[in-house]
Amino acid sequence: MFTLDQFASWLTGSHWPCIIIAMLVFLESSPVIGLFIPGVLLLPAIGALSGSNLLGFGEIYLCCLMGALAADSLGYGLGRLGYGEWQHQFTSKGHNRARQQASDFLHHYGGPAIFIGRIMWLIHPLVPTLVGALGTPAWRFYLLDTLAVIVWLALELGLGHGLLVYTRQFTGSFADWLILALGLFALLIGVYAWRRQSLFRSNK
Repeated sequence: MFTLDQFASWLTGSHWPCIIIAMLVFLESSPVIGLFIPGVLLLPAIGALSGSNLLGFGEIYLCCLMGALAADSLGYGLGRLGYGEWQHQFTSKGHNRARQQASDFLHHYGGPAIFIGRIMWLIHPLVPTLVGALGTPAWRFYLLDTLAVIVWLALELGLGHGLLVYTRQFTGSFADWLILALGLFALLIGVYAWRRQSLFRSNK
């Protein structure tokens, strides 16, 4: 079985570990493509690579930041070009519903919705495109989007890093079991949300 340590060793042994990580996050955050990639599982897994001591957390964080901001820039640019008007042709009915919810959310709450929507699971790949289609000024989008991506990556990557490091230092005390249970519970919520999304798509 291909373990996390083997994957980390392969990445650090390759000539472009940062580019590979950045591309994974780029795809996860891209319009349309990102809807089919479970970021709630991918980002913690990437964050766990830093716990292997083969890749630094800061290095991984910067690689992910570049990939996410590049994908958001692409989405925003496509939205300004009118891509938001025909994007629904490439998504399922379930994703079109998420697109409409994201659009309504942005219309109703304005600027703060850019920050909140970019962090929210499922709809965040749609947010930059919709923001661009709504004609939001570039300076406003990049300010709120960059802040949101910084927070989002810190939470997602930090979860994976913390869980791996903590489990390797596990002593078996009650506090250790409690923290581990809470971490696993958060992970199960992510898996459940992803599975529910998949079932929702298949029923449409």
